[in-house]
Amino acid sequence: MTTELRTPPVPPAADAAPTPRSAGARLLPIAGGALIAGSLLYVAGMATSPPQDSMANADYIAALARDEGRTALSALLLHYGNLVMALAWLAAPALVRGRRGGATTITGALLSAVGLVSVTGMVLYDFWTGAIGRHLEPGAALALFEDVSGSPAVAVVGTLTLLGLLGPLVVLAGLARAGVTSWWLFAPAVAALVASASMAFAPLPFAAFALVGAVPTVVVGLRMIQRSRAEAALA
Repeated sequence: MTTELRTPPVPPAADAAPTPRSAGARLLPIAGGALIAGSLLYVAGMATSPPQDSMANADYIAALARDEGRTALSALLLHYGNLVMALAWLAAPALVRGRRGGATTITGALLSAVGLVSVTGMVLYDFWTGAIGRHLEPGAALALFEDVSGSPAVAVVGTLTLLGLLGPLVVLAGLARAGVTSWWLFAPAVAALVASASMAFAPLPFAAFALVGAVPTVVVGLRMIQRSRAEAALA
């Protein structure tokens, strides 16, 4: 007589307890909403920027000094718009599954964060620039402004702000390569940059350019929200 050993049956996979979502996964829709909100704050900040007679430093100081309330409103909108986008772009790599496009997206997210955070600091100079324009004679205000803006340290920060333009384009390339978004998103992003570089600053036209350039950012934000909802439904 032989003894037969039987392996206990394995419970069906459907009966297994769902894996709880991580706290990081629950931050994804917050990042998506921040990208959308930050883009709109930036557009509003451009629209409310004080108009200036020319791109000369003296006219820039005079424009910021002319209307203290408008200068403060625009600076705050631009500051916080760039700040929330800087933080939100760091969540973009979470949209990539697999190796394809992952390194590019991470690189772009880091460049975006550094560049846009640098922009937030530069924007806060608007309060100082407007104040010297109101409290000093035009010649003294211009000399002080050019002395500060000519500092090598300020030049470094100003150079880093360019990463805020480059970084999102790198993110879009990584997400497109990973199949998360389409390559056509480059069109509004590049068109907005080219248009803004082709003319002197004016609040409403530049706000319109910013609105066009916000299209890919909003799409990425919506992808984050959609991905979070899909994963929550499977959890």
